[in-house]
Amino acid sequence: MQAESFEVVDAGGNVRARLGLGPDGALSLDLADAAGMVRATLTVEPAGSAALKLADAGGTFRLAAGSWLDGSTSVDLYDAGRNQRVSVAEAAGQPAGVTVFDQAGHLRALLAQGPEADRESSVEFWDRDGSYRAGFGTWPDGATGAELLDAAGTIRTRVGQRAEGPATLELYGERGDFKVAMGEYPDGAGRLNLWDEHGDSVVGRV
Repeated sequence: MQAESFEVVDAGGNVRARLGLGPDGALSLDLADAAGMVRATLTVEPAGSAALKLADAGGTFRLAAGSWLDGSTSVDLYDAGRNQRVSVAEAAGQPAGVTVFDQAGHLRALLAQGPEADRESSVEFWDRDGSYRAGFGTWPDGATGAELLDAAGTIRTRVGQRAEGPATLELYGERGDFKVAMGEYPDGAGRLNLWDEHGDSVVGRV
């Protein structure tokens, strides 16, 4: 038996499932609840992309998972207002990991690996205005550490192990200039350095 579409109905004659071709040639399977609301749709596009969408009781799609033509894959979660809130994705040249958005659509957090040379693996955070504010991770050059930035995007604090060896705590002024650096260096020395408002070193101890 062959047809462009098939339907499954319940005892009351309500369509609960439909398998068929759309006007654009996409093949879709729609599954509906007892009230007739489509709750799940599985689609294969003519060009080859495949996607699964799941909806809540009101018919709002809350989850979308897909394998796309550009080679990427993703699972995206949406709130009741259709705002994307979470994305788990992998794509060539892009971070592979979890991205979190706020209700206004602003990027707020990222847990990801790659791509080189932007990152090795890291956890990063943005504020509600879209400014990058904090990060913790390991980096392609071999460094590890955490960094805090102000609302203007200026680095203010960094603590970690630099690739060339020293483990340091660094504090910066509002213009990004050094104010305090304390650390243990490859030669075994421990040093504390302070800078004044003119950028001149005022203290150095071994």
